[in-house]
Amino acid sequence: MIILALDALDLDLVKKFESKTLMQNEYGQTDISDFNLERTVVLWASFLTGRNMEARIPLKTQWEFKLPTEETFLHFSKTFKAIDFPAFSFKQNHAEERKFLKNYFDEKSAIEEYETAVWKIHEENKTEFLASIGNYNLVMGYFNLADAIGHLSFGVVNKMKDVYNTLEELAKETKNSDDFTLVISDHGMKAIGRYGDHTKNGFYSANRELGLNLPKITDFYNTIRSLQNAT
Repeated sequence: MIILALDALDLDLVKKFESKTLMQNEYGQTDISDFNLERTVVLWASFLTGRNMEARIPLKTQWEFKLPTEETFLHFSKTFKAIDFPAFSFKQNHAEERKFLKNYFDEKSAIEEYETAVWKIHEENKTEFLASIGNYNLVMGYFNLADAIGHLSFGVVNKMKDVYNTLEELAKETKNSDDFTLVISDHGMKAIGRYGDHTKNGFYSANRELGLNLPKITDFYNTIRSLQNAT
């Protein structure tokens, strides 16, 4: 099983940029209206556990929150690899990314320094993710490219097109596997001038028909558990 977790992947832009590989056989929006705020860590923790984790994760220390394997669907897998996943295996190298983001708003550095850090993390995660496919029962890779670039440039069409084309190419490389593949985002995004903000709709797609209709992000826990138990 392969899970391609793409933070802030937005259905409207998937369609706009004709990212057909990201759409797979079945695709649509997810419903996250049960959450008061579209917080990245909360949503991914809720995806992993199959229950709303909003009340459990403090806002100020959310990026320090970490789930034990036993609380997630990962414990149904004989072997798994979770790459850079919020609330589980999030990497420390995002600290540099956040530093440049703060510097940008403090007018201490240019946007290019921030974007360079974001793209560097993406390429590192991509290399690890693709190398892991076929070596574990479940491989789950997290990529924050659409979110990190989108927050500063969602209204800049050429930049977002480059992001979605890159994620489309990643999906094509992932498609080389015959495993069940789920593409999932935590939330969508909307433009506020050149910037971007979270919206209460996510994205999902699967390379087989699941028969879902506006599923909640917590619904995938049982889907993944059933598929893992069947292997």
